[in-house]
Amino acid sequence: MKKFIRFFLLHLLIGAIMVTVLSVKLNAQSVENSEGEVKDSIILKTSKQLPILNNFRFIPSDIVGNPFITTFIKTSVGAGAAIDLKSFIKDLNGNIIDTLSGNLFFVLGDIQFQLAINDWLALNGKYGGIARLGSNAYTLLTSGISYGAGYSLGAKIKIWENDKMMLSGSIDYNSSQVALYSIYDFLLRVIDEGAIDDSARAKLLEKDNITSMFANINYAYAPTRWLGILANLGWGLGNAFNGKDKGNARIGLAASVDFANVDFVEFPIGVLVSAKYNSFSESGENATDLLTLGLRIGYTGHKDFDVGIENTYQSLNFRLSDEKIKTILIALKIRYYF
Repeated sequence: MKKFIRFFLLHLLIGAIMVTVLSVKLNAQSVENSEGEVKDSIILKTSKQLPILNNFRFIPSDIVGNPFITTFIKTSVGAGAAIDLKSFIKDLNGNIIDTLSGNLFFVLGDIQFQLAINDWLALNGKYGGIARLGSNAYTLLTSGISYGAGYSLGAKIKIWENDKMMLSGSIDYNSSQVALYSIYDFLLRVIDEGAIDDSARAKLLEKDNITSMFANINYAYAPTRWLGILANLGWGLGNAFNGKDKGNARIGLAASVDFANVDFVEFPIGVLVSAKYNSFSESGENATDLLTLGLRIGYTGHKDFDVGIENTYQSLNFRLSDEKIKTILIALKIRYYF
């Protein structure tokens, strides 16, 4: 837990420094006319390998992957909550006699770097972590204290591109260690065994290594200079916490608008909406049918930076208990292109 707290504070400091530098640059930045913006887009697409098609600069999404071969460093910090978790207590006949409920709050952070080897190949790596804490006795006793940290490695290859569309393939490998404190399971084992033995201690703190690998097809389309569409389709293999390897399919779709390129608006703010479906959890929960929705608002007036606030809503179903969990996350994301 202490390692994760230090990790979170470090990324919070990095984000604050990057925002400060960005603010100084933005204050000194001059306003260009629309013709200059078009010329800049053409130049930046080749000189800085920015995600530009048809003079539209795509807003990045952490929910739906993009096909672009770019070099960047990204950091993000955020916080969220799992709302109204419920557990039903039943009698011997299966009738519900009581309901326990509570909330979970969590913080997370990550840093990612991608390097474009040439105009068709990019390599990337990411390291991040998450910690969560229950809000009442029920969630604290059951699954309210846990943390995890891990990394991912990947490669992206451009398959095809024209003025308005781009297609690429990618492979990602993810590995993380998850730790779960469960006082409730510990007490149950002590009651059953009548003593605090090794099996009871093992229930108090459980750890597991979660791994997964995905192969993806990523697509981008810019029909106009103010609208962009991203699509992602992938299949992978991974395991859940203390579970077996299982197949996992993902499909995602995102659309973004840059109001700086909208006639009669020309305000440097972009909005991205996204949605992703997973047949199985990517983060280690023994859950199926995950739906993730995202809304990102970001500043689009800087040539080097992408800065935005991304809000994420997720709904997932736990197989063993038929519980539905809903989580809400808000995160600050900063990306610098080289």
